[in-house]
Amino acid sequence: MASDRHGINRGGDLFNRPSTKEERKLFPVWTLIVIAGCAALWLFGAKLYEERMAAYETYAAISQAAAQTTFFPGVVVDGIDLGGMTMQEASALFSSRQQQATSDFSLVVASGDKRWRITSDEVPMTFDVQDVLERAYAVGHVGTLEERYAQIVEAQQQGKTFVTRFTYDRDAIAGLVDIIGDSLDVEAKDATLDAFDVNNRTFTFTDEQAGYRIDREKLQSDILAALDEGAYDRVVTPSGSSVEPEVTRAELEGLFGKVASFSTTTTKDNDRNTNISISANALNGRVVMPGETLSFNDCTGQRTGEKGYREAGAIAGGILVDDTGGGVCQTSSTLFNAVVRADLEIVERYPHSWPSSYVNRGEDATVNWPSLDFVFRNNGRFPVFIVAWYADQVVTVEVYGEMLPEGQTIELESETVKTITPSDEVLYVRDESLPAGTRKAGRQKRTGYVVDTYKVYLDAEGNEIKREKLWTTTYRASQNEILYN
Repeated sequence: MASDRHGINRGGDLFNRPSTKEERKLFPVWTLIVIAGCAALWLFGAKLYEERMAAYETYAAISQAAAQTTFFPGVVVDGIDLGGMTMQEASALFSSRQQQATSDFSLVVASGDKRWRITSDEVPMTFDVQDVLERAYAVGHVGTLEERYAQIVEAQQQGKTFVTRFTYDRDAIAGLVDIIGDSLDVEAKDATLDAFDVNNRTFTFTDEQAGYRIDREKLQSDILAALDEGAYDRVVTPSGSSVEPEVTRAELEGLFGKVASFSTTTTKDNDRNTNISISANALNGRVVMPGETLSFNDCTGQRTGEKGYREAGAIAGGILVDDTGGGVCQTSSTLFNAVVRADLEIVERYPHSWPSSYVNRGEDATVNWPSLDFVFRNNGRFPVFIVAWYADQVVTVEVYGEMLPEGQTIELESETVKTITPSDEVLYVRDESLPAGTRKAGRQKRTGYVVDTYKVYLDAEGNEIKREKLWTTTYRASQNEILYN
């Protein structure tokens, strides 16, 4: 092999040493890229693995945290952090607090020496503790895992607060207020008519008394305000106002007196006057309460000799006969005229067979035991008192009580609207009670009348205010009769 002057074997170096292009062919650029990509891929995988492991560890931690069966820290009910408590433990705790609240629920209402204590025994209470605990327990236990975890974190960082409340039966309070009010209310008492002295014709009266009424609306409001505020040590005092009576004694004294009076003149028949006197005494002192009735027959009873009644002339079947108690119709007619002038209600009244001599036509009231009666009703506000007596051939009936308004008086006016002339022909009427072959006079010839009677109201000066028609009375005409057998 030839060598150059420097002794270098050029042929061998050239054979053994690659050129630059050859070196590039032995180590291409893409190889470096692959290596770099592999390294990057390895690093990415490692990073991905690390992140997934971290996520798994976080998921595991969240799952473990969310799997707790207790309240989470930061969940606060009525200022108590229930973190770590089970529902059973929290329920027991608040049950004790509920019992204490029930025990504390108490309020006193006092007035003078009277006291009332309002407690849960009288006022039913309702608590929302269980509902609140269930809502508090739902924090971190309800929703997706992510939602639950977010709730847990929020509770730990910011807190989650709940408040329990209770309600009570407010209607029960209203009922208790009524009980208290009924106990404290004092009814106003009007002055009243106490008695009437028949002999002195004087009235006595009771004094009026002011009342007192509790302001129930304010009392209820005060009680509710104290209970709502939890001011159980507060003593509530009821307030009220006086209630004035509607009628005073002075007013009553001006209302009462003699309402009406009527007198009729009798005959000189002592037996008849005796009967009139006895029947008048039976009426004297009678009291008729508002709404009650008075019956003439009930007052006198059956007119009998045992009671002192005597035989005297009386109309029976249109014929004048002697009858025990004859003449008492004059007393009943006098009573009628007095009570109608006192503006009392006439319930039952019958006319005689023919007009009486002692009163105007249409203004009589006959009686006969037990079929015919005179009855009136006290249609006023107060009792009425009857004063009746006979003296010197005059029978008088007075009515005492609440006088008519504004000095008014009442009079009767009767108008004969028709006169019935009887026939002159004599009627023969067989009467088998007579002995055979005998006869006697029966009814006498009498003129008949149709009479309208009016109740006339007069003012204090005697001027007519109004008039009301009471009734129409018919007195039948009668022919002369001969009774025979």
